Amino acid sequence: MATTAGKMYRTAGVYAIVNRDTRDMYVGSATMVSRRWRAHRNAINKKSHYNTRLQRAFDKYGFEAFEWEIIEFVDDKVKLIQREQIWIDFFQPVYNLRPIANSPFGIKHSAETRAKMSASAKKRGFSEEHKRNISLAKKGVPMRAEQKKLLSKLNKGKTLSEETKRKLSVALKGNQNWAGKQPKEVSL
Repeated sequence: MATTAGKMYRTAGVYAIVNRDTRDMYVGSATMVSRRWRAHRNAINKKSHYNTRLQRAFDKYGFEAFEWEIIEFVDDKVKLIQREQIWIDFFQPVYNLRPIANSPFGIKHSAETRAKMSASAKKRGFSEEHKRNISLAKKGVPMRAEQKKLLSKLNKGKTLSEETKRKLSVALKGNQNWAGKQPKEVSL
């Protein structure tokens, strides 16, 4: 039987990085908690951690002011994010950037950061090949005969409700690609 310390190296879990001075914390999860802790530690030591709140706290209080704690071992990795969310909701950790586990929801970029991201994207531009691919995608790629037959078979006997027809009508209003056209009947 593995010890708790031995188990930490091989299993998934929810963990916390706790500031001993303020009791503020970061809550996260990982399929291999020891590997995730090393990744945090390495990024913090390089002063390049993606979580600016956590990085600033380590810079201010020092590495010695923080503890690494396992909150819960999770045997079913499918439930890992769900369990992390439960603990985030419970502790309301100060250092977490996002209120939702494994989601970019809640991150708010400053106007300056958004301007930098926009300028960077504009500077990159697109290669001619990429522009051509975008153009082709917008025009639509013709379906192969097998695809048409399969779609026809899947849709055979289906009818749209009046509500769906109305929603389609509203959505396609003003779309010149559909102006005055009726869907084609496809037979096998």
